[in-house]
Amino acid sequence: MSTPAERLSADEERTLNRLYQRLLNARTASLHDGGLEVLGRYYDADRYMRSIGLNVPPGYEDLRTVIAWPAQAADTIEERLDVEGVRTSASGAPSDVLWDIWQASGLDEESQLAHADALIYGRSYVVVGTDCSGTPAITVESPLWMAHERDPLTRRVRAAARFVQDPREVDLPQYAHSTTAVAASLFLPGQTVQVVRDDGAGGWVVVDRDVHGMPQIPVVPLVNRPRVADRAGRSEMLRVIPVADACCRAITNMQIATEFQAVPQRYILGATAEDFEDADGNKIPAWEAYLGRVWALANDDAKAGQFPAAELHNFAEAITTYGKIAASLQGVPLSYFAAGADNPTSADAIRAEEARLVKACERRQRAFGGPWEQVIRLAIWIAEGGTYPQGVENLAMVWRDPSTPTMAAKADYVSKMVAAQVFPPAYGPEALGLPVSEQERIAELWRQADPAARLAASLDRATRTPTAPSAADEGVPRDGDQQRPTTD
Repeated sequence: MSTPAERLSADEERTLNRLYQRLLNARTASLHDGGLEVLGRYYDADRYMRSIGLNVPPGYEDLRTVIAWPAQAADTIEERLDVEGVRTSASGAPSDVLWDIWQASGLDEESQLAHADALIYGRSYVVVGTDCSGTPAITVESPLWMAHERDPLTRRVRAAARFVQDPREVDLPQYAHSTTAVAASLFLPGQTVQVVRDDGAGGWVVVDRDVHGMPQIPVVPLVNRPRVADRAGRSEMLRVIPVADACCRAITNMQIATEFQAVPQRYILGATAEDFEDADGNKIPAWEAYLGRVWALANDDAKAGQFPAAELHNFAEAITTYGKIAASLQGVPLSYFAAGADNPTSADAIRAEEARLVKACERRQRAFGGPWEQVIRLAIWIAEGGTYPQGVENLAMVWRDPSTPTMAAKADYVSKMVAAQVFPPAYGPEALGLPVSEQERIAELWRQADPAARLAASLDRATRTPTAPSAADEGVPRDGDQQRPTTD
């Protein structure tokens, strides 16, 4: 006799349904409300401009153009967000143990995906769990199929759910053609519940309930541009999208003008149908008449001429203007959005143009650094068997410098700080922004070279007495010796 399948409690089912409805609302919302699907289309350059239809004649819809400025707005920041290590304290050296946890989950690559989704959609998720061997496993999840809710008092995540639409992920062939979620992972305080949808039973059925007792929900959102009243985050592309739409219209108009008016249009006055027939009365092909016979008609009353070609410089000026607006909104150099922009005159000019971009990247490092520290703490809790070691609250992420100074300028700065004893010599490689692997390699090379032996060798060379000349040197005067006269 089979036992009835476990069902979610009433509170759990309400929470799961509430999260699912929140996910559906976020995906299908309008652009103004930060709809995830429309944001994804803008990033993929698969979203045509919003237009009232007057500037595109019927039959010429294929001339519509999509410009990838929204993707540029997100990628420009993401390209400068690179995690290079984890410290056990703000002043400590990067930890090899914590970096091993980071790399074991493939976060060198996966963290870039998390940052990209957070910038595109306004948020992404990181889930901390265990693999088959019980070691920490950290995965990155998309906001397209995950939702969370926070406690209004503590602002901490109190529930989250990841929904599965593809039946192949959970081996449910009966839902092969389903268009809704077929399974879900519900994250609650101290436990994670795996459920599948059972239409026959009228709801969700529990497949597995893991009571792990973790001190907090093992789901950490990475939120871009949160506000006090809106902690769900906003896409980095929203400011640029209206300008990109306007630029798309200008480019489309330019293509239509090129199609219709860039080549001078010709006209004929006073011609008859017989003027376009050959001697046998056959009609002359249109292209032949257009290219040749139009200018040599036998009818003396026919007059041919042409209209002036359209001037397209105004479109180029409009596109450049839109590029300037987009660059100012995003706080990046003009060359990022406008082709043909003037090159900076010097390295100082480059740094001045990138000042706002660098500050924006530093803000994202701070905003994303806290969640990543929280992720590492949860991984440590799992690795330590359910306890937090002392000092785990002082973790700090090590980020690559988002600015683009020259290596010569950085080396000069570091050498001066070391000479002034502001930096210890051992801090030099880190201050130069070298990757952690190179810093460790340099430290190992210094350890292999015994400082005491090098100092003794240096002192020996400085105090060494001259040695007796060899037989080959006999008769060869040395510096300071007076040359003796020779006799026959």
